[in-house]
Amino acid sequence: MIAFLDNALFSLQWPWSLVVIASIMAVVAVLAYVAKSLDAGGAVCAFVMGVTVLWTTRFAGFLLFLLFFVSCNVVGKISKRLRTKDTCPEIREKKGHRRDIMQVISNGLMATLAALLWFFTYKSAALVMFGAAVAEATSDTFAGEIGKLSNRPPVSILTMRQVPKGMSGGVTVLGMVAAMASSVVIALCWYISFGGVSVYEAALVAVMGFAGAVIDSYLGAGVQALYYDPETKEFSEKEERDGRQLELSRGIRWIDNDMVNLMSNTFSAVFGLGMCTLIHTLV
Repeated sequence: MIAFLDNALFSLQWPWSLVVIASIMAVVAVLAYVAKSLDAGGAVCAFVMGVTVLWTTRFAGFLLFLLFFVSCNVVGKISKRLRTKDTCPEIREKKGHRRDIMQVISNGLMATLAALLWFFTYKSAALVMFGAAVAEATSDTFAGEIGKLSNRPPVSILTMRQVPKGMSGGVTVLGMVAAMASSVVIALCWYISFGGVSVYEAALVAVMGFAGAVIDSYLGAGVQALYYDPETKEFSEKEERDGRQLELSRGIRWIDNDMVNLMSNTFSAVFGLGMCTLIHTLV
């Protein structure tokens, strides 16, 4: 099926293949904006990344990219509907479910760079980098959204003490299982989509995806900025509330959730690239 789509699209005379690609991504971006999954800036950024990924990796990479975006948005909406207020308070997140340009960049930049690297080198290590980046972004999102549905309150990955639901660095068994399972699914889809890749490369994609989600939790608990509101006695990712500057409770001011996501995604992508290159050198 993927080979058929590739042949149908890229057999078109220049520049019609690019026109069709741009049209496909324009439709996807507009639908995401209308569905309130992306804001205007996020939609434009997703359009550029989507065109790049589809042009460089063909439908194999594009469909994997689309799987990440659709599955994460679906699980996010389901999680939001199923969550109920309980005795465990929920953290005030800096941003809502409508992704902006920084959220799109933090989750999609490394995959886009990997797609370009593949286009210019045709080295399988670049495909591993691509798969690891997509797997990490998916794994981290599933861990957070499904973890919020856990009956047991999350604990800090650093201190193992109970923390509010949604707090960066907080983990649950349910969330970790979801992170691992989603990373494996992405790796399997990556293996099926790209011909000529090996089983051990697919395993590397799965491991790097899950490892990145774990690194994300450590960064979230250790360096991400978290603020405290003395009036409401609540923690928040937002630095101000009702015009009041909140107290920095922990972390570094310029490191927010988007920066943590970018750092952990970069780790998975670059480490996956390096490990695959090393293995190819030794074998």
